[in-house]
Amino acid sequence: MNDLERRLGILEARYEISALRSKYCWYTTRGMRDAVVALFTEDCLFANARQPDGAVVEVRGQNALSTYLARMRPGRRVPMVMNEVTDVYGDSAEGTCVMQSFSDDPFVGHYIDSFRR
Repeated sequence: MNDLERRLGILEARYEISALRSKYCWYTTRGMRDAVVALFTEDCLFANARQPDGAVVEVRGQNALSTYLARMRPGRRVPMVMNEVTDVYGDSAEGTCVMQSFSDDPFVGHYIDSFRR
């Protein structure tokens, strides 16, 4: 693979990851739990640090994630992502972005993501 092909591959991967984050927000806003879960790998790790006591809830695997997201309802939260930074390493990537969630209990936070093709 020449340098131009490599650079184009990185740009395409970043675009796809940005689209994946946007789909996550779109599906979450609409309460589309199955569509959200399908964005994650079968062996995923979903960690939520937004607990009243500061504890981190870790959910492993798509089945457990589906159960965890059972409370998802259309319009309950409207998350938006911005300020994306993504590093691509072949078939994997890591990144972060700022997330602002509009709801009865609005908040701002960030995602720390790992991706695998």
